[in-house]
Amino acid sequence: MSEKLPYGTNLPTDSGTAEATAVPTETIAIITGGARGIGRHLSEAFANAGYHVVVTATSAERAEKAAAEIVDATGGAVTGLGLVVDEIASVQEFKDSVLSLESDTGRRLQVLVNNAGRIESTEGPLWEADPQSIKDVVAANVTGVALMVNAFAPVLIDAAKTTGRPSRIIDLNSGSGAQGTPAYAVYSASKASLFRIADSVVHFGHDQGLRIFEMAPGVVETEMTKSMPVHDFRGEGDWTSPEQVTDLAVALASGELDAFTGRYVRAGADTERNLATLDGNLSSESRRMILGA
Repeated sequence: MSEKLPYGTNLPTDSGTAEATAVPTETIAIITGGARGIGRHLSEAFANAGYHVVVTATSAERAEKAAAEIVDATGGAVTGLGLVVDEIASVQEFKDSVLSLESDTGRRLQVLVNNAGRIESTEGPLWEADPQSIKDVVAANVTGVALMVNAFAPVLIDAAKTTGRPSRIIDLNSGSGAQGTPAYAVYSASKASLFRIADSVVHFGHDQGLRIFEMAPGVVETEMTKSMPVHDFRGEGDWTSPEQVTDLAVALASGELDAFTGRYVRAGADTERNLATLDGNLSSESRRMILGA
């Protein structure tokens, strides 16, 4: 190799004035794991906003059922497709289906929400965790996101070039990724890894019209979070509301917060309005995970 590899990502400084550039009625939005939990709330919000939403679940039957229910609830355009994000063949088959949907609807894929994920089945020291659970967390949270970006970044970039509007990826990250939760070491490590994936997307994709955001949903009351002992102390009012999550995600997809590409935002603490006031006052380290010198 003749050239020294670049280490570190210089974030773009040309985001310009905040402006909504998305056209939902011409756009497909994928929500992985969109059949239940936070993903279900996101699917309904994007359908209400006018996007053609692709809802995924590991079971095609469950995805199709969720899609039908979301259509009934929102009146929007929703398609349910089976997808196992950490299986190469499944991702490729899913990609083919999305490309067919583009052709059938005349809409372009310009939003990818990497929501599907897992957490250890128990909390505590890493050496007491179930080995299969450890493997499954890494597969869903790291391999799954990497395979989705690998498969769909070219589609998103092509759509950006064709429409003249940026395409956007939203990763469901976590405070555990930004600050760490010792009781869930592998989950924390998996979410921290998304910052490094985002760095690469910015480095190679920004000039081609690709934006990416690391969005923590806070702690939404779901079947998964209610089963976690670490949240036993929470009572009414101690949870992030689904609306706080969905409002922020839809705002990120709109383009009004493109200055935060490659950066971390948190529902419940951040809103579209307060983030807009920070635009133009972001250092290269702001809302990023910077380690070492």
